[in-house]
Amino acid sequence: MNQIPMPTGEAERPPLSRGRSVLLLLVIVLLVEIVPLTYTLVTPALTQIAEEFSTTQVAWVITLTTLVGAAATPVVGKLGDVHGKKRVLLAVAVVFVAGSLLAALAPDFPLLLTGRALQGIGLPVMVLAYGLVRDIFRPKLVAVALGLVSTGMGISAVIGPVVGGYLIDHFGYTGLFWFQVVHALIALTLVAVLLPESALRARARLDWAGAGLLSLGATVLLLGLSESKDWGFTSGRTLVCVIGGVVVLAVWLTHERRLPEPLIDLALLKQRPVAMALTASAVVQIAFVGQSMLVPMLVMMPESAGLGYGFGSSALGVARFMLPLGIVAMISGPLAGHASRRFGARPALMFGGVAVAGGAVLLAVRHDTVPQMMIAMVVFGIGLGTSSSALPNLLVQHVPAQVQGIAGGMLNLTGSLGSAFGTQMLVVILAAPGVVTAGRSTMYPESGFVAAFLTMAAVGLCAAIAATFAGPREGAGAAVRSVPAGQAVH
Repeated sequence: MNQIPMPTGEAERPPLSRGRSVLLLLVIVLLVEIVPLTYTLVTPALTQIAEEFSTTQVAWVITLTTLVGAAATPVVGKLGDVHGKKRVLLAVAVVFVAGSLLAALAPDFPLLLTGRALQGIGLPVMVLAYGLVRDIFRPKLVAVALGLVSTGMGISAVIGPVVGGYLIDHFGYTGLFWFQVVHALIALTLVAVLLPESALRARARLDWAGAGLLSLGATVLLLGLSESKDWGFTSGRTLVCVIGGVVVLAVWLTHERRLPEPLIDLALLKQRPVAMALTASAVVQIAFVGQSMLVPMLVMMPESAGLGYGFGSSALGVARFMLPLGIVAMISGPLAGHASRRFGARPALMFGGVAVAGGAVLLAVRHDTVPQMMIAMVVFGIGLGTSSSALPNLLVQHVPAQVQGIAGGMLNLTGSLGSAFGTQMLVVILAAPGVVTAGRSTMYPESGFVAAFLTMAAVGLCAAIAATFAGPREGAGAAVRSVPAGQAVH
C-alpha cells in the first residue's frame, strides 16, 4: 500500500498544542467508547432479551456484532486510508446510530440481530481512531495516547454497568439502545466539529470478497458449534455447518494467498512476534467478553434458585460488582502505557495476562460473597487494563517498521474473531453440565460457571506465554511512525 500526502497543504499542519491534544484525545475517547459500551451496556440485559423473545440464542446478540465488526474492520480501515480517516469515521458512526435505532425499535429477535449487525459496522471506529492518533499527535504522546484510547480510561467499565443497569431496571433493554443513539450522535458531532482530518492518503485495494468469505465461514461454523448441544454433535445439521464453515474458511485462505493486499498476510505468520501478538490479541478478547457476559449472569441469579451461586442483584445492582474492574482499569491502562514506553510492551502484557488468569481463578473458586467477588474483579481489571494498553504498542516495538502496518490490521481482525468465537465457546462450556428451564428463564449450573472461568484463566496465561515469545524489542522509535488506518495497530 503506497502512502501519499493530501494535495491540500494539510501535511504542513503545525503540531498540536498540549491543551489541544488533550481536548482531541477526549473527543476521540468519547466516540471510541461506543465499542466497549456495545458490550458492557448490553451484556447485563441478555437475560431480559432472552426472556422477551423466548430464545436460547441470545449469545448471538454479542457474537453477530463482533463478527460483522471483524469483517468490516480491514475494509473500513482501507476506506479511511483512501478517502480520509475522519470522513470514514463519521460515516461508520452514522451506520452505528442507525443500527442502535433499529435495535431499540425491533419488534422481533431477527430485527434486533439486524440492528446489532449494523452496530458491528461501527466497531472499526477503533482502528480509525488509532490511525488518527498516530497521524495528528506529537510522536512523544503517541504511546500514551494509544493506551488511553485502548482502555477508554476505564470509562466504559465504570459507567456501563451503572447507566446500563439503571436503564434496564427503569426502561427495559430498549433503553440501552436509545442511550447508544444519543451517545453516538453527540460524539460524532464533536468529532465533525473539532477533530482535524489526517493529512495522509493511500492507494489501496478493497478485498470485499475476502471480507464476505470470512464473515460467512465464521458465522456458519459458529452456528454449528453453538447449536451442537441441541442438534446433537453428530447430527446432519451440525456437521453441515461445521464442515461447511471450515470449507468456506479454507476458500478464504486460498483467496487471501493470491492477493497483493490481503486481509491477513499469511507470510507474516512465520514471523514470531506477529504470530505471538495475534495469539495474545485473540485470547485477551476471549477473557474480556467472558467477564462482561458471565459475571452479570452469575450475580443476577436469585439465591432462592438453590444453584449454589447468585446474589439476586438487579441490573443496576450488577454495577457494584463491575465498578472495581472499571476503576482499576482506568488506573492501570495509562500506567501500562507509560511502562510500555519505558520498559517495552512485552513485560506489561505478560503481567496483564497473569493478572487476568489470577482474577479468573478467583472468580472460579471464590464467588460466594460480595467481598470475594470484589477482590476477583479488581485483579481481573488490572489484567484487562494492562493488557488492553500493552497490545497496541506490542507490534510497533517488536516488529520491523516495514511490516508494522499490515501486522496491525491482522491484530484487529484476530482480536475480533477471538471475541466472537470466545462468546460461543464459553456459552457451550457454561451449558455443558446441563441447563434448567423455568418458564422463559434458562439457568446454568455452578459447575458450568467454574469451567468457563477456568477457561478464561487458561487463555489469560496463553496471553502471558505468547508475550514471552514475542522476541527482542525493535525500539521505541518505531512506535511513532505513522501508518494508514487500515493497517493501524489495535
